[in-house]
Amino acid sequence: MTQNIKQIDARDEAEIRSVIYRYSEALDARNFERLADAYTESATLENTFESYIPGGDAFTGVLARGASEIAKAVGNLMGPLDATQHFLGAILLDTTDDGVRTQTQVIAHHHRGGGFYHTGGTYIDDFVRTENGWRTNRRLLHTLWTTGEPSVVTGD
Repeated sequence: MTQNIKQIDARDEAEIRSVIYRYSEALDARNFERLADAYTESATLENTFESYIPGGDAFTGVLARGASEIAKAVGNLMGPLDATQHFLGAILLDTTDDGVRTQTQVIAHHHRGGGFYHTGGTYIDDFVRTENGWRTNRRLLHTLWTTGEPSVVTGD
């Protein structure tokens, strides 16, 4: 069921921001099952990288579809790491015909052993209102820069 959203109120905005924050907290806490709560069952998770970034092609494309599959895919990718920490910056919200689109600045630190892979980019999320509240129906992570070795994440 799609509804035409003209504007969101402060409560909606707070709930959407909370979904974004809780996703990052669950990710860094290694609670991959809980991060599924951020998504709808029809959601997609996709990554893109600026073309100049070495190794970006290893991460580019649709990672998974559906909340449980997204949680599993993220867990498979991030689970082997020793630690991650995701810093969120500005969050912009705009209404769309179907819900709300957000753009969130993110800097992510990924560590395994003595190696690291740090990235900076933008989460572009399409939120829809569900019977369980606002949920992400599509997330595109667009990576703008990296430093370190992609093999820290890929395991190559």
